[in-house]
Amino acid sequence: MWRWTRNWYRNALARLVEIQACQTLPPVLHVRVGDVLMFGASGGHILEGETTVELLGVLSTGVLSDDGQPLSPVGPPTNTLFRAVQIGQARIEVIRGDPWQATPQRHEIAIVVTV
Repeated sequence: MWRWTRNWYRNALARLVEIQACQTLPPVLHVRVGDVLMFGASGGHILEGETTVELLGVLSTGVLSDDGQPLSPVGPPTNTLFRAVQIGQARIEVIRGDPWQATPQRHEIAIVVTV
């Protein structure tokens, strides 16, 4: 028999963790398996720990128009998504800024993934 408990809620739901472009990036992030990290960034990649964290993609935001078509502004990507796949540690690099107009800022972040 299934029952709603605090432990079930904590362990079953992954989180979308938004790190906005204006926020200072910490040197270490502690997350749980299944969590998705959404950085306000124009790019990124995994330096170490490819089996612990995966890069889901570099995306531009968009909105849905009245006729059902997605609209997005012209310009650089605005979000980079990573997902915590399994317990372990990883190191990622997040790139902020317009890659075509100025020198982008690169930030290395350690990711610690727990249960």
